[in-house]
Amino acid sequence: MFNFQYPYIWLCCGFAALGACLYGYDGVYFNGVSTLDVFTRHFGDRAADGTYAISPGELSVMTSMINVGELVGSLSAAPLNDIIGRKGVFLTASVAIVIGVILQLVTDSSRALLTAGRAILGFGVGNFSATSPLYMGEIAPEAMRGPLLMCWQLTISVAQIIAAGINRGMVNIDTTFAYRFPIGFQLFFPCLVFLGLWFVPESPRWLLRKGQTEKATRNLRTLHRDEKTYDPEPDVQLMQEGLNKEIELSAEGGWMQLITDPVERRKVIYSAGALIAQQVNGIQWFYYFGTVFAKAIGISDPFLMTLIVFIIQVFVVLAAVLSANKLPRRPILMVTTGIMTVSIFIVGCLGIPGGDISQTFGKVIISFVIIEIAAFNFAWGPLGWTIASEMAVGRNRNKIYAVAVACFWVTVWVIVFTLPYLYYSANLGPKTGFVYTGLCFITWAYVYFCVGEVTGRTMEEIDGFFRDGIPARRWKDQPRRAELSGRDDKGEVSAEERVSQVDNVENAEKV
Repeated sequence: MFNFQYPYIWLCCGFAALGACLYGYDGVYFNGVSTLDVFTRHFGDRAADGTYAISPGELSVMTSMINVGELVGSLSAAPLNDIIGRKGVFLTASVAIVIGVILQLVTDSSRALLTAGRAILGFGVGNFSATSPLYMGEIAPEAMRGPLLMCWQLTISVAQIIAAGINRGMVNIDTTFAYRFPIGFQLFFPCLVFLGLWFVPESPRWLLRKGQTEKATRNLRTLHRDEKTYDPEPDVQLMQEGLNKEIELSAEGGWMQLITDPVERRKVIYSAGALIAQQVNGIQWFYYFGTVFAKAIGISDPFLMTLIVFIIQVFVVLAAVLSANKLPRRPILMVTTGIMTVSIFIVGCLGIPGGDISQTFGKVIISFVIIEIAAFNFAWGPLGWTIASEMAVGRNRNKIYAVAVACFWVTVWVIVFTLPYLYYSANLGPKTGFVYTGLCFITWAYVYFCVGEVTGRTMEEIDGFFRDGIPARRWKDQPRRAELSGRDDKGEVSAEERVSQVDNVENAEKV
């Protein structure tokens, strides 16, 4: 359940989650805008019969180019995080987003300028996606880490509702305002970042890496300002112990360790695998092309249908966040993956007759799409980001998470780029569901081999699991560094127990 003991930490994490707004908003708004007649007239090609159309290839490039920018942005976030810190990356990302949006606003017919703007905007979104969960995981107490990281998906869902609502309002407008307003609305999010950046404390863990112990202590006090008796010294000592161990083990540090060191390689596989497994099950089919898909199968008001789907999604994600620390991850991920596999297989089966989809079949298909989206957002949507962040531990934390997010954007790009070809050029239509049914088994395999229970575990404990080579399915059986006797009724570690943890950290590592 939510723990509101630290409202200022919640506020700071909410600020960091603004990056999720841009990711959630873009996928939905551009999906709807690309179906508008006015957009097709301005950015499409005129056919012999006088109509305008955007070819599947051009639609693929325009839609997926943002993912290329996101890939570059997520990879560059690792060195940027090391050099300028989490807040510095937030600032850099916001500037890139503003430039990208402006480039899109200044044209009303240039596909090249629109595509370039989307790529630059994507760079900023990639910076955010690689840094925001990292920052949230570093400032959150371990008992709150899961729910807070799951709020990343909740923020995405809220942004998708906003985008769907704006798209619905643009349907009957036949001027460039119909697509310029949804594009320009994206400036709202970086403006919020600019306003709040000066009030949000830098990550204490990053400050300790830079030797700024006094500032790290001050920032911990700021984050725990609502806890009058809070003493930051035990937490500083505990984090410093972990950082000292990282330094001892990082004599050969660098990117190559992610490949050559079997422990670091396993962390990369677990962290990146979470975000790949999250995406290969076909969910992007409905996020990036949901409105187009609904229109193609005969839904009379595809924009309204998209809005309804995303409203349902928000309540599902909220339920997932509220139950974050109550449900074990492995069973819930296995069950929801099974539901998604069956749902997308049925969508494929309903497309077998071929030709135009009847209105009845269209409604049945949308019903299973809603089931797919609900199952995804109860588990994989929020947990994918959570698991990826929690598995990026140790001396190469920034690099591991940057690679994980880069793998996420590569996966999204491949799916988004190939979808128009599969659906239109290959003439699969709803039978595209069969492709993603097969890919769902990758998600199954990841859950079985790589998902462990780490609720309430510190980053140092998770790092120890990797160093000791403990299989993920056995993590839940491992002794805890802080035994339950040292915790209060909310699962938080008392100040006395934190001191005890520091005094006994060597014995804990041996366990």
